[in-house]
Amino acid sequence: MKTRWFWLPLCVGSVLWAQDSGRVVVLGFDGADAMLVEQYLAEGKLPHLAELARAGGYARLTPTVPAQTPVSWATFTTGRDPGGTQIFDFLRRDPLTYMPTFAVAEETKTPFLLGQWNRPAAVALALLLGLGLGWVLARLLGRQTPWLHALPVALLLGGVGYVVGGWLPANIPQVVSRRTGTPFWQLAGEKGIPSTVARIPVTFPATPFPHGHLLAGLGVPDLRGRIGAPAYYTSDPGFVPGFDNEFSIEIIRLPPGQKHWKTKILGPQDRLFGTGSYLESPLTLEENPDGSLTLATCGQEVRLAVGSWSPWLRVCFGFNPLIRVTGWTRFKLLALHPYLKLYLQPINPDPLRTPPGFDLSAPRQWAAELFRALGPFKTVGWAIDTWAPSEKVVDEQTFIEDIEHTEGQEFRRLLRHFLAGNDRLLVHYFEFTDRVGHILWRALDPQHPAHVADEAARLAGFVERAYRLMDDIVGEVKGQLGPEDVLVVLSDHGFSTWRRSFHINTWLAREGYLALTAPSGQVENLENLFNRGQFWPNVDWGRTRAYHLGLGGLYINLAGRERFGIVAPGEEYEALRRELAARLEALVDPSTGAHPVSRVFLREQVYKSFDPTLIPDLIVTTSLGYRISWQSALGGMPEGLFEDNARVWSGDHCTLDPALVPGVLFVNRPLVRRDLSMVDVYPTLLKLLRLRSQEPLSGHAFL
Repeated sequence: MKTRWFWLPLCVGSVLWAQDSGRVVVLGFDGADAMLVEQYLAEGKLPHLAELARAGGYARLTPTVPAQTPVSWATFTTGRDPGGTQIFDFLRRDPLTYMPTFAVAEETKTPFLLGQWNRPAAVALALLLGLGLGWVLARLLGRQTPWLHALPVALLLGGVGYVVGGWLPANIPQVVSRRTGTPFWQLAGEKGIPSTVARIPVTFPATPFPHGHLLAGLGVPDLRGRIGAPAYYTSDPGFVPGFDNEFSIEIIRLPPGQKHWKTKILGPQDRLFGTGSYLESPLTLEENPDGSLTLATCGQEVRLAVGSWSPWLRVCFGFNPLIRVTGWTRFKLLALHPYLKLYLQPINPDPLRTPPGFDLSAPRQWAAELFRALGPFKTVGWAIDTWAPSEKVVDEQTFIEDIEHTEGQEFRRLLRHFLAGNDRLLVHYFEFTDRVGHILWRALDPQHPAHVADEAARLAGFVERAYRLMDDIVGEVKGQLGPEDVLVVLSDHGFSTWRRSFHINTWLAREGYLALTAPSGQVENLENLFNRGQFWPNVDWGRTRAYHLGLGGLYINLAGRERFGIVAPGEEYEALRRELAARLEALVDPSTGAHPVSRVFLREQVYKSFDPTLIPDLIVTTSLGYRISWQSALGGMPEGLFEDNARVWSGDHCTLDPALVPGVLFVNRPLVRRDLSMVDVYPTLLKLLRLRSQEPLSGHAFL
């Protein structure tokens, strides 16, 4: 008996050692939809995920409220609900101005060198250098009064210093993340666990953590400072972008009937010196006798056949002779006859030349090391361009080619490199399942206004290809793991069709909650004030009680919080919230007979803690087939309450009731329960890594 007890500590120690020695690999697939995954599983099209479900477990994963990418992944990262992470939407508003800002990060400025004293300091330094140099030269030449002979040299160099000093900015922009909470990989690093985290949203700028490497994801802007700004060059004088170019694609029109064009690549806005102008880089295009196009920029020259992509090209923009910025991009020649049609992808920040405060990775030089070792890859956070297909600038084939090159080759190559390392924790994110949902969902819904029966089978095939790519990636990773390793595959939310748009600010104005500056007694003419594209058109804040901003955020114009707030805190505030929630949930779309609003949440119903000056007072979620309109997200009030969504951007999730768009979770271990939500992932990962949280957690481990 004593012998048996003697061996027990050794056995327990062996088990714990085996657990500690195993890897934890997390694969995130943005927007992978539970219903679609289950359909493909039933049809035998996802064999690796099916095997994972049989060997371990599968469950639907309920996203956050709202079901948005940065919101859900911030909860995944920290274990906090959106009230705790302060990432609750793509946009947040300033209660003093009612204007929106980007919710994920904010731009600040920091002095560069001596700030406003850079030019005087450069002049002073140059004068001193000139005096010293002139004095030495005068002495060597045997001149009398050498200091007098040194003055011309000092004045000459002082002039040079004045010019060069003007090339130095007083301040440089820096980006600060707005997410709060402690990432699980930070806790892992503090316990000595080597970790790699790649492209998880809301990780820009990249923050160093012990024993770890991080490559930033969604939040990294393109070189023009946007989520993604493509360009389209065309000599077609009759070209008109789809839907009034709501996605801000840069259209460069070229004169028709030529074979040689000198044009430009539009770069970042000059925010270093405050001119507000956009930097430009020369671009030369020339048609060749063989029907190809020669493209030259920044000292590089490539020849493109129609339908082909360029290799990665470096683009250069100069602020002045001293300061320049570079990026990387690819072109695709769409057509040459009868008109030139050339597509330029959003320009990616150059990891080899990142400015101070613009950290793509942690350690800072890691992105450059990967770039040199593995070849170019996209660094912009929104890597797959959905804007060009949304405006019908490129077709679906080009969109899929971008996905398969970016995700199936470049990012997959990164994943293979990370898997070959010895990190015990590896977290890697792919976005393509979300992007095909946005652009191609119309192929899956015969009732969608943009559904075209003749194209449906082909486009649905593209969706299936994307999910098969996800399955193939999972299979490759699974094949490289040992029996002691844990594999978690998950998505942040699912997807649904977007058939109808709801203009919620128009409804608020019609119902008297959002006041407009219409002449008294002319309520019937309010329609004339609903001006598409303007921000807060004709709003009278002194009589407004409620307004909407972002994708589902409904705010009370609260006295003492908003600049022109008129609703008193306490019972008036609470009564208005209850009234708005009840009326919105009861609203009926007369064209369909459906309720466009599924549920309206009071913020305290879904958030454990929150900043009451920041978080919306109510969160509006929509029913299947509906989404809050693009215009409402920015305070616009188009005519009419509802509008058919005939756009290419046909699928969505951002304002849908989270219960209607579940994500997925697969794991190669048995699940102890299946009623899972995103807040449960963080405590589960901590348990697998034998870590403890620094704060109470809302979720519960499922392994």
